[in-house]
Amino acid sequence: MEVKFKRNPKHDSDEFARQLKDQEKGLNELTVDEFIKNRDKYIQNGRAKEGDAAQKLARKKALQDKIEELREQGLSYKDAEKEANKWIKDQAALHNPDQIAGGDPLHITGMGDKRINSSIGSQWKNNIDSMDKQIRDMAKEMTEEERKTTYLNIKLKH
Repeated sequence: MEVKFKRNPKHDSDEFARQLKDQEKGLNELTVDEFIKNRDKYIQNGRAKEGDAAQKLARKKALQDKIEELREQGLSYKDAEKEANKWIKDQAALHNPDQIAGGDPLHITGMGDKRINSSIGSQWKNNIDSMDKQIRDMAKEMTEEERKTTYLNIKLKH
């Protein structure tokens, strides 16, 4: 199954491709059963609150890691902290896949450009219904065991 996304020409091409590839990888690490259960939770409750807490924690750790990285490059603590705080403002903690696409709210896989993350996230609203329907239709033809052991095979294109 293939799902199309559009890159805003103002967004970095490599970063867009990386984030989309990570979304694809996250999707394909889900079984049909996990996808359906996660989607059902999302449909019923919206974004999970614990996902926000996980993102906050991931951002805090990423900031500390960035400070350490900059210190290792020779910056003073004060300068490293200043640069890291500037960097983190443009970063989002990434769910792969996003919760709307069946992702686990506690599964944060890294950081990325927040504008690109928002762009991909907003495009799921147009893409998820047909993908969800196709997966559920296939699941109807599977045994419970097959749903629990069959992984998604999704291609995200741009």
